[in-house]
This record gives sequence, C-alpha cells and structure tokens, in this order.
Amino acid sequence: MRKKSFLALFIVGFVLLSYAGIANAYAFAVNSRNSVIVLPTTKIVNGKALHIGEDAIAGSKLGAFLVLKGIRTAYYTDKVEVPVEYHSVLISDSDQYYKLNKIDMPDLDLNVSDSPVGKAIVVAVNFSKIYYNSTSKKVHFEDRSIEIIFNENTTPLELGGENTKIVATTVDGNDVMYIYSVEDEDGTSGFGSTIIVNGWSITFQDIDINQETTFVKIKEPDGNTFNKILEKGSYYLFYEDKNGNLDREEFSAYPSSRLDELQNAGARRILIFSPTGFFVGIGGTKQVQYSYEYYEKLREYKDGEVYDGQWVWDIDPSSNLFTLYLHVDPENGFNNVDLGEGTWVKFPIGELKFHPIFTKNEDGEITGVEGYQFVQVRRVASQVQVKTTAVDVVDDVNELIITDEELTSLPSNKNVIIIGGWVSNKAWSLLEQIYGESTIQSIRNEIMSKGYVVKILNNPNNPNYKVVILAGKGYPETAQAIEEFMKNA
Repeated sequence: MRKKSFLALFIVGFVLLSYAGIANAYAFAVNSRNSVIVLPTTKIVNGKALHIGEDAIAGSKLGAFLVLKGIRTAYYTDKVEVPVEYHSVLISDSDQYYKLNKIDMPDLDLNVSDSPVGKAIVVAVNFSKIYYNSTSKKVHFEDRSIEIIFNENTTPLELGGENTKIVATTVDGNDVMYIYSVEDEDGTSGFGSTIIVNGWSITFQDIDINQETTFVKIKEPDGNTFNKILEKGSYYLFYEDKNGNLDREEFSAYPSSRLDELQNAGARRILIFSPTGFFVGIGGTKQVQYSYEYYEKLREYKDGEVYDGQWVWDIDPSSNLFTLYLHVDPENGFNNVDLGEGTWVKFPIGELKFHPIFTKNEDGEITGVEGYQFVQVRRVASQVQVKTTAVDVVDDVNELIITDEELTSLPSNKNVIIIGGWVSNKAWSLLEQIYGESTIQSIRNEIMSKGYVVKILNNPNNPNYKVVILAGKGYPETAQAIEEFMKNA
C-alpha cells in the first residue's frame, strides 16, 4: 500500500462542520468512498510523494469534507410488539356469581360464555367469597372465589395448540384428565412413497389387480419392521400404551369405542390409519388414497393437583368438566390472597388480570371499594421508524488522495477530482487525451478570464461518475474553486 502524507488533513476538518446539512446542488453524490482526489506532486522524499503547500492544504480540506459527506442521518422501519391493555366495565359487588362476557369486555381475546359449551370457557367470580377489610384497606379472596371452567373441546392454557382433546377418567379412585394433541390428514401417495407419523412409517409397495388391497411395509417406533396387506375401508390401529408397550389392532369399522378405551387408559400415542381408495392411471401409475388420525398425550393432571401457583384442578369425569380455581389454604401452603392498591390476581390464561378499584377520601386514603375490573394485556405488532447514523467512508484514507503521476487512466467506479491547473498538475495531459485539446483549451481560457473554474465532465468510462476540475490562476483562486464545490456538493 502506498503511503502519503496529508498536511493538515484533520486540522482543517472542524471547519467543514459549517457545510453539514447543505443540499447537494449537483446531480451526483460525492464522498470518500466513491471519489478520489488528484493533487500535484510537489516534492519527492525517499521515493515518496509529499503534498505540501496551499494546494495540499486545500486538498486535505476537501478530503475531510468527503469523509463527512459519507456520514448522514438515516431511517429504517422495524416491527415491534407493543403491549396494549384492554379493560372491562366496572363490575359491582352484589355477592353474585359473576361470569365474564363480551358485553362487559368487548375486546376480550378469549371465547367466554355463561356455560362451557362448544369452544367456550367460563371465567367466573364468586363475589360472595370476596370482601373488603377496612382495617387492612385490602380486599380478601377466599378459596374458590375465582374459577375457570373448561370442557373436553376447549384448549386450556394453550396446551397442544388449537387441536386438542381432553379425556377425564378415574384411576385408582382419583379423578384424572389427559390432554391429547390431535392430528388428522387425508392424502394420496404413490408407490415407493413413505408416510411417517411420529415413529410409525408406512411404505406403499403394490396394489392388487382388483384395487381392493395394498401391500405395505410398516416400521414401528421401536424399529420393528414387517410387511402387511391393508384392505380398503378397514382401519388399522397402532398405539403405545401408558407403560410404553407397542401394539396394533384391526377393525372393519371406525374404532371409536376402542379409541375411547385407550385414551381413558392413558395411552401415550395412538395412530388410526385407513386406505380409502386406489387409483391406477395410464402407464401403470399406482396411487393410494388414505386417511389417518394421530393422538399424542401431552399432559396429565390429577384432581387437586396444582397447575401453577395457587391455581388448582377440579376434575369431574361424570360431566367432562375441568375447573381451575384460585386455591386459598394457608395451613397447607396456599397463602391468603389480599389485594391492595396496584395489585392483581393474575389468571393462567390469556394475559388476564383482575383487581379492585378503591374509593378514596380527599386526603387520598382508601375508604372502600368502588368495583372490580378485568384487564387483558395483548401484544400488538406496530411499525416504528428508527433514526440512526449511516456511515459510508473509505476504509483506508491513503486511497483518497493520489498523485497526478499515478492517474494514468480514468477509473470507471469513482469520481475523479483534479486540484490545480495545468502548470502544476500533470493530470491535465490525460484530460487532453480523453476529452481532446480544444475542450481542455477552452477550460484553460475560462480560468484565465474568470480566475478559476469548477468544471464537471462526464466520465466516458461510466457516465454515473464525473471528472471534476477545481483549478485557478494561482493557489488562492484554486482554493476558491474548492470552496464553491464544497458549498454545492
């Protein structure tokens, strides 16, 4: 890498702050990365070019200016999630068994109803078990003062996503619930293709000429592999029981009763597969139509088991209802729930909270409870504009200024800025070769008549880049040309 000395390059840099923010009057942009400055060679020391004198000072000033031109304010957009609160109306305490609804809280992002039917759940507050303590200035919540009631079709606590099935049963005298994820698919597969469902794989190999059966290879989760003929319209049940044992069974009709038995017994995984049709196309193409259902046990809970904190399960297999209730039992580790100002009961679903609204006297002291309110926090995607600094500057400042002897041709990827007239700067000889003697002579004449020029020529190698001539009769006039260029660049 060539080494050059730039006299006063950064000494004059602070002066250039006066140019910050000036609009570019030219139809092209200049900075230290896309431009090169050509200075006259005034002295050679130990084989190295030194730029000294007033042209060097002016060139250094221009170099610092080009560095600053590459630093600018920029903006970019980004998406962020902003927490937004949604509030219910104020709910009065009349010792009622209150159920949250969309009339009292239209923006609630939960499917609530007066009864747990279909996909709806019940969020209930028993106000007869909530009271204000005038001594502590707090609201006390008794055991089961708040309940969340699910049915077998609802997905509690986001376990398993949207497609789940809840099974309630009694095991050894204890009420138990199993939460299964559910996956089903109807599809078509060609021969040689394999369907893989969480450990089971079925590879289609052939179909009979009457298109009633298909010959397949089956691999089970433990690695056991066997060949099997499957009949159209029959159902093949593969499962792993609660102890991890694998087994399989066949049925001529959909095995709904057997499915219930396996789920009530806590089977870990269940796959029901059925060939539904066959197709033989022109040229002997063979395809199998199929359907399958897959169930996997995600979680299991016992009656009275803690889900989270003081939220406890009440499981009722007889009605297939599952209730999470706020449990208060200080003697057994479930602390009293007493809410003062700014405190909440947090639900284990939907970022939902519940809190009292207190009344106060003129001195700001709590005197009672005005009512209660539900609050839900949801994260809403929002687009924001971020202000930043963009920097586009040359990596090596030594590449910014070259000597007139080093400019042997015009680069096609940079602006070329020539400082000084034809007497001191040998680059003018190259200009005559490229633009012709008459063009360059007219620029000389303009310098002699006006004192200096700021001349911008198209680079014939790439018109997106320019050749800029900043020259005067002498050093002072050349400095004027540089000043004018910087004010407009």
